[in-house]
Amino acid sequence: MKLTFYKYASTPDRVDKTDYLSTVGTIDNVILKEDTNLMHPSFILKTNGVAYNSNYVYCSFTKRYYYITNITAMTGMRIEIECKIDVLHTYRNEILNSSAWVKKAEKSTNENNYKMLHNDIPFRQDYDTLGVDFINGDNVFPGSSGEIEPSVRNNILLIIK
Repeated sequence: MKLTFYKYASTPDRVDKTDYLSTVGTIDNVILKEDTNLMHPSFILKTNGVAYNSNYVYCSFTKRYYYITNITAMTGMRIEIECKIDVLHTYRNEILNSSAWVKKAEKSTNENNYKMLHNDIPFRQDYDTLGVDFINGDNVFPGSSGEIEPSVRNNILLIIK
């Protein structure tokens, strides 16, 4: 399998990291460590400066992006690279093409209290949720039935249309 190594220079909570990735290099003939978890995989490869100068990697086999969390030198001029999946960048297209609003549990008629999950997308008027009284247990969104459970009232609610 092939790994593409990057230097990543931004915060981990960014969904689309494309503009913040600088390619360091690509290494072929990489193997997964036996019995590895694909969410936190370990890759075995020959010692290579490309890996040592990187903090982020794309795996062609899993089609996922990973943060490099540790590099361990092994015998036989090999290294083990331990990683952690970057769910946000791996599934960025699905995330950015979704529609979701996060509403704090407070009564509000101010659209600025609604925060879109991704950047640079204006408030969508077809989300008719302004003025919903979350604290007193009114409907979660227009057209829904029932009240909010008291244990949920002070939590952040995700409203998807």
